[in-house]
Amino acid sequence: MKQTIQISFLITHFNRPLDLALCIDGIKKVPISNYEIVVSDDGSSIENIEKIQSYGVDQLVLAPVNQGLAANINKGLKMCKGEYIIYCQEDFIINPEIVNVLSECFDLLQSKKLDMIRFTSNFYFKKTIPVNPVVSRIPKFSMCNFLYNYYQYSDHPFITKKSFYERFGYYQEHTSGRYGETEYAIRILKSNAKIGITNKFMAFPIAGSQSVLANESNKRKNGKSINKSVLKIARAFRLYLECLLYDKSKRGLKTYRNFRKK
Repeated sequence: MKQTIQISFLITHFNRPLDLALCIDGIKKVPISNYEIVVSDDGSSIENIEKIQSYGVDQLVLAPVNQGLAANINKGLKMCKGEYIIYCQEDFIINPEIVNVLSECFDLLQSKKLDMIRFTSNFYFKKTIPVNPVVSRIPKFSMCNFLYNYYQYSDHPFITKKSFYERFGYYQEHTSGRYGETEYAIRILKSNAKIGITNKFMAFPIAGSQSVLANESNKRKNGKSINKSVLKIARAFRLYLECLLYDKSKRGLKTYRNFRKK
C-alpha cells in the first residue's frame, strides 16, 4: 500500500533559482521521511525553469504568466497532498532542528488548540501565551503588542493543516504582494483562527536575497527620512482602521493601493 504523505513543504518561487536551491537543500537536511516538496513557480524564465527541473522536487507547479504571490500560493496549496503544509518562500531556509518541534506542532494543530504555527517573525511579540514548552499562542489583541497585533499572520515560514484554507479562505488573487499579505493578515485577525509561534525560531532568511516586494510599487525615494517610531505608530493606527472597515465577504483594503492590475 502506498504511504500517505504527512507533510507537504510548499515553496513559492519567482526567478530566484539560487535561493530556491538553498531552500530545498535546507529542507532535505531535516531528518524526516514521508514528505513531499512542492515548488509553485510564478512564471519564471525558461532558463530558470530548466534549472529548477534538475533540483529533484516532487512537484513543480507552473504558471503561464506571472500572476502574483497570492495566486502562486493558492495553486501550490491545491496541489499539496500532505495533511500538514509547511509553507516557505524561496528566500528562507528551514532549520534542521525543526524536527524537534514537529510532533508538538502536529498535536496542537490536530487538537485545534492552534490553527497555524509560525517558525519565525520580524517582530518581537511582548505578550504570548505558552501552550507547551516549545510553542506559544499570539493573543488576538494585547496592549503589549499594540504595534504588532495585526502581524499575527505572516507569509514567512509556518505550518498549518490543509483544511485551514477551507475554513478561513484562500489568498485574494489579482493583488500585489504587500497588498495581498496585508489583506490576508487582517482577514485572519478578524477571524477566530488561533496563531502560534515557536519559542525558538526554526527558519531564517537567506543573506543577501532581495524581496520582490521591494520594487513592486516602483516608488522612488525622495531623500526624506521619517522617524521609525512615528512610522510604526502611524502604520498601526492605519491597520486598526482597516480592521474596522474590513468586509470578509467583499474582501479588499480601503487605504492600501493594489499595484497589480486585474
